[in-house]
Amino acid sequence: MSALAPFKALVHQRCGLHLEGLAEARLFRAVASLQASTGLTGTTQLLGQLRRDPALFDQFVSQLTVNETYFCREPDALNWLVSTYLPERLAAEQPPLSIFSAGCSSGEEPYSVAMMLFERFGERAKALFTLTGGDLDHQVLTKARQAVYGGMAFRALSPDFKARYFSPYQGRYKLHESLRQWVTFRPFNLLNADESSAGGPFDVILFRNVSIYFDQQTRRRIHQQLGQLLAPNGILLCGVTETLGNDLGVFELVEAQGVFYFRHAEQPAAVPAAPLQPFLPTLDNKADESIGDGEGANKKLALASSADLAPEAPLEPAAENERLDSITQQLHTAHQLLDQNAFNDAAAMLEALLKQQPWLIDALVLAGLVARWQQQPHQAYDYFKRAIYVAPECWPAHFYLAELYRQGELTDEPLQRKQRYAAVVRLLTTVPTSSGGLDTIAPPLPPGDARFLAERYLKAANTTLASTSTTQGVG
Repeated sequence: MSALAPFKALVHQRCGLHLEGLAEARLFRAVASLQASTGLTGTTQLLGQLRRDPALFDQFVSQLTVNETYFCREPDALNWLVSTYLPERLAAEQPPLSIFSAGCSSGEEPYSVAMMLFERFGERAKALFTLTGGDLDHQVLTKARQAVYGGMAFRALSPDFKARYFSPYQGRYKLHESLRQWVTFRPFNLLNADESSAGGPFDVILFRNVSIYFDQQTRRRIHQQLGQLLAPNGILLCGVTETLGNDLGVFELVEAQGVFYFRHAEQPAAVPAAPLQPFLPTLDNKADESIGDGEGANKKLALASSADLAPEAPLEPAAENERLDSITQQLHTAHQLLDQNAFNDAAAMLEALLKQQPWLIDALVLAGLVARWQQQPHQAYDYFKRAIYVAPECWPAHFYLAELYRQGELTDEPLQRKQRYAAVVRLLTTVPTSSGGLDTIAPPLPPGDARFLAERYLKAANTTLASTSTTQGVG
């Protein structure tokens, strides 16, 4: 047995943290620090001290997570929340609506929501919404309450927001006092998420970019706990690459305007939305059981998690091979129909296939291309966006989303266009021959050509943004 195993077991029991792989290095350093601070060296003595001293345990746990966060992370979901979902809820219900950031780290997420709400609703936002952040780590909660941040925290925040809501403070930047006091922070253990500890029920729970620390069984338990905190018609938002890995059967997964969220099963949606059927993992028999830091690991996790939702009797090997052959044949046929400009036939075949396999990357990309040729850019956008949710490494989906903006099929958004082309360059620089997550069909254009074009269009997008910024600064 590893010398670290008893510490792993204690932390997992109390906090649910899954300390395997790269996390073992952090655990090793934390144990060494514990030995230095207590003067104890024996495992039994150290464990006993951790069990008896809550403050020491909190200090120990604070060394085990990577509090990597920043303002306005994954802005698409936050924009939808503030601009669409919450106004719809306010039209139907009396305020205030309550928002909870679970695993808030040093506070960038709830403060981002505060700034965006203030932009939309002005001073009355404080009467319309309550904002709470919770985290297990007492040290990062202290930082959150201080609301003083350095440069890397602002990597995705617009200069206008930074100038409006922060003031220079001792070589760093401090959030304006009115917003700092609006957000409440409190200790919060995801494994003991009862209403009294967090102050729910909440209309919105943000559980974003947190679940990488938990194995699948623990994540299901956390969902059950968060379900007790979620209002009957509330929603749970996870991080973009974590959404499918959190589709564990506790909540219903729903999509609205390209954003995926969870809600209690059989609850009416506050905004137009379509429940999504669980994906049956027929194309990846090596699905991992845990979330990794890489994009590919997130895809594998999504498949593994969805497998738990389908307790059907496994097919015999021959029947399973026959089904895989059928899917492969349908994809090739749909691809041929697309090449022959038989768009209606291709669309019908892909629609039927996606009813059986809603998260099939190849089918989503083909369906997006078909919709684009049928001059249905919004439908194409939805298909490409879903492909990215399943496989963030799907560079064809990133490329064609950018093309929808560049060619005027959607109202141009230079920043979105830049981000999509930049993703293509980044992905194909890392793996120049990447298939983009496509298992059956070849990428619609060669990876080398896609990278060349993306680099060229990225320069144009940068020029557009620079010109816009200069124009706005005049007068």
